[in-house]
This record gives sequence, C-alpha cells and structure tokens, in this order.
Amino acid sequence: MIDWTPLADLIEKHDRFLLTTHIRPDGDALGSEVGMAGLLRQKGKDVRVVNTSTTPPRYDFLDPDGTLFEHFGSIDPATLADREVLVILDLSAWTQLGDMADFVRAFPGPRVVVDHHVSQDDLGAVFLKDTSAEAAGTLVMRAVKALGGSFTKEVAVGLFTAIAMDTGWFRHPNTGPATLQAASELIEAGAEIDQIYRDLFERGTLGRLRLTGEFLAKLKTDLGGRVAYSTVTRDDLQRTGSIPSDSEDLVDYTVSMRGVEIGILLMELEKGGVKGSLRSRAGADCARIAAEFGGGGHKAAAGLSMDAPLDVAVERVLAAVRKALDPA
Repeated sequence: MIDWTPLADLIEKHDRFLLTTHIRPDGDALGSEVGMAGLLRQKGKDVRVVNTSTTPPRYDFLDPDGTLFEHFGSIDPATLADREVLVILDLSAWTQLGDMADFVRAFPGPRVVVDHHVSQDDLGAVFLKDTSAEAAGTLVMRAVKALGGSFTKEVAVGLFTAIAMDTGWFRHPNTGPATLQAASELIEAGAEIDQIYRDLFERGTLGRLRLTGEFLAKLKTDLGGRVAYSTVTRDDLQRTGSIPSDSEDLVDYTVSMRGVEIGILLMELEKGGVKGSLRSRAGADCARIAAEFGGGGHKAAAGLSMDAPLDVAVERVLAAVRKALDPA
C-alpha cells in the first residue's frame, strides 16, 4: 500500500500546485487530474492543470466550462513560475512528457509521481506508485480517502471515468472485486454511469467512424493469425476528416478476433515518427516489447514511439513481436 504522507506534507507546506500527465491523454490521465485537482482545491490550494497535448473532444465533459485543462503549447511557460509543487499523473517516463519534458527537468520545486505503470525513469520525483492498481484513478481515489477529501460529483465523475477506461469498461483482466466496489462508491457519490457512457461512446463523429472503417480495411495478420495489426496514416486522417485522438481504442479491434495473441496499431504522427499501441490477450508481455523501443506500460497494454517511417516501424515492431511469441 502507498504511504501518502509525502503528499500530505507537501499539501501542508505549499499552496500552488501544477498537475500534468502524458502526451495524448486518455480517460485515466484526465480523470485522475480531475480527481487530484478536486482534492487539492478542497484543501484550499491553488491548482493549475497543464498538459502537453490538447484534450480530446470525447473527454470535454470532464471540463464542461473549459477552464480546467490548459494546453502547454498555448500558454507562456513563464506564467507557471509561481507553481511550488508539480504532480505528475499516470506516467513514469520522460518520453511520455512530450514538449513538457524540458520544463519538468527544470522545475525547481518538489515533484510527485502518482502512477501504476511498470516502466519507470528517474524523474527526480517522489514516486507514489502501485503497479497492481488497475488505474491511476484508483490511486487518486485512495489519496482522497487517505487525506480526508470528499467525493464531490465532479471528482466522482473524473475518477469513475479513469477507472472505467483503463479497465476497458470493466472487461479487462485487471478488473477485480475491489474495482467494482470502487465504481459502486463513485456512483453513490454522483457519477452517473449511463451519462458517462453516452459521453464517452455515443458522441462519435463521422470522421471517427470513417477512420474505423479505414483501419479495419487495412487489418492484417501474422504468425498464422496469432498477431493482428493495422496502421493509421496522416493521409487517412485527412481523407476521413478525423483527428489523431479518434484512433484511441482502435487497437482493441485487433484483439477481438479469435486466436489473436497480440494486436498492434501504428500511427504516423503529424510532426514525424510513429506512435504504437500494443494489446495482449494471451499472456504475452506488451510492456517488455514496448521497452525495446523506449516505450512501456503494462503486460496487457503498452505504448511506444519510434522516429522512423511507418513501413520501417511496422517491420521492426513485427520482428519484436514475432521474437516475443516464438523466441526460438
């Protein structure tokens, strides 16, 4: 269990906090920020939430008035000079900080990492970490309880979103009895499960649906059907009228086929290079494969980045996956 004393001490000694999370934030990242911001504000603290990436439209319900999440590329970093403590949520790797990495390296005050991923860099921070937790939101929920906070509706919605999304809406193996108990507690606190589901899954765009079609049309298999993979190119995004965040969850289609052990999504990035997502359904270690490319995550789900053309990235990742599944 995590000892929350270091965070409690920082809350007692400091007043101005900065929260951030990883590039291309997902529901766990953003929901955890909502929960932590709520806890800190309940303690009378001044909180800013600044992320290296813009907030995907599907998560705009977490910040209904548009005042919580700030984009690092849209502000003057000098305005953050008054921040005394930096809290980093849902990541433990420099590469996941994107354009904020240099800012974090230079941050003069205490840094705290609240995370559940296996991979870890030396971020010069106090790590409050539990790799057995299903979501960073689970850890923030524990922090709220340990530090005497309350589950307002806003906090409950954020943390329910965090836990629901990192468990695949409670269908992944990381879902256990405690997961459902936590979800029940958050629903009792005001998280409306039907509304959250509609916000997340029933507000898609024509562009996202068209991109899904393109992704599925290009789906290929390898190793006799044990591997499934597909790609998203910049041209795909432009042609379908979609945006990069519309690719979230597409990798799950790769492991929806019978016999697939590892699924892969590789996407061209606007600034060059490739982002990859890996999923496992048969015990293969995605985090170990991703680590070969400087990435990381969990055994069943991991991510990576590569400074290479898409076709080269496909061959390199496939080679690593083949080796992992057939080491001989």
